[in-house]
Amino acid sequence: MGSLLVFSSHQLPERDRFDLWRETASVGPGAVDVAHVDRRPFFGRVEWLPLGKIDAYRVSFSAATFTRSRRWIEWDGFDGFCFHINLNGRSETSRRRSRTVLDGFSATGHSYGQPFEAALVPAPGRYCESLNLVIPREEMLHKAPHAERCIGTLHADQPPLRLLSQYLIMLGNTPAEDSQLNQLAGNHVLDLLALLLGPTLDAEHEAKLHGLRTARLAALKRYLHDHHHHPKLSVTMAARALNISERYLHDLIAETGESFTEMVNRLRLERARRLLCDPKHRHLRIGEVAFTSGFNDLSYFNRLFRRRFGETPGTFKAEAHRDRDAFHSPDAMEIGHD
Repeated sequence: MGSLLVFSSHQLPERDRFDLWRETASVGPGAVDVAHVDRRPFFGRVEWLPLGKIDAYRVSFSAATFTRSRRWIEWDGFDGFCFHINLNGRSETSRRRSRTVLDGFSATGHSYGQPFEAALVPAPGRYCESLNLVIPREEMLHKAPHAERCIGTLHADQPPLRLLSQYLIMLGNTPAEDSQLNQLAGNHVLDLLALLLGPTLDAEHEAKLHGLRTARLAALKRYLHDHHHHPKLSVTMAARALNISERYLHDLIAETGESFTEMVNRLRLERARRLLCDPKHRHLRIGEVAFTSGFNDLSYFNRLFRRRFGETPGTFKAEAHRDRDAFHSPDAMEIGHD
């Protein structure tokens, strides 16, 4: 199964909302006791994405505590790892004689084979947000034999952690339906985790060759998607933002079959096409659409648009709105009611 599954407390009857949620937390491997400690009504939302042998979760929660006791460990026998990336709010985890506090973007992990207590403390008026990975012990230790000793607290200045979070968010936003693709994505996630937690030499080589490169390409695509409309966007700017060399950026983007310029122009043309079709932006002139989309040369924009879509921007806009106007005309409405 590769689809993203969403479970929200809003789907449950208000009166029994927390009790029903608590029951689900005690089902399956890694069961915990949940306590609601927020003055506000209980809120929980989990987006679950199976990635081969590992499971990825994006979680939003009101203030709560989670306890993994000896009773649960003996009941389900699960001794895999949980890797927790804190996005918003504060997270506190106590296990054995140690206590880890995450405030803002940072990460930690622990074994489900040992008792622990975790608390989520949201900022005023907000909910805690996190990314969580559940990984079978043998899968993690194969890549990083000393993971349990190294897991500690991982901070935002560790590049693989930022890449891992970006990659997980991208996977959740665009989940694949193909189980083999999800298995591959799960392997890439394990590669990135291994780089954080002390990989074997073979695992480090594999991680840099596959997982790290895939995550960096995903980060590059996201950066261009978010910034393509800036007229001054350049290879230098993108490489600096992603903390990679310009040569490495060109190598990454070559894997897509496009050059940097081709990808940026495609994104800009798609943006222009959406603006030309949108009745809310009907008042924009062709030049304004071009500049809003990131082009600073109108004739160049016209030439690229015609090459890609087979007609000029002006003709495309006129036809798009003529078809829309005809559909909404009184005559069309009468025909639709016959």
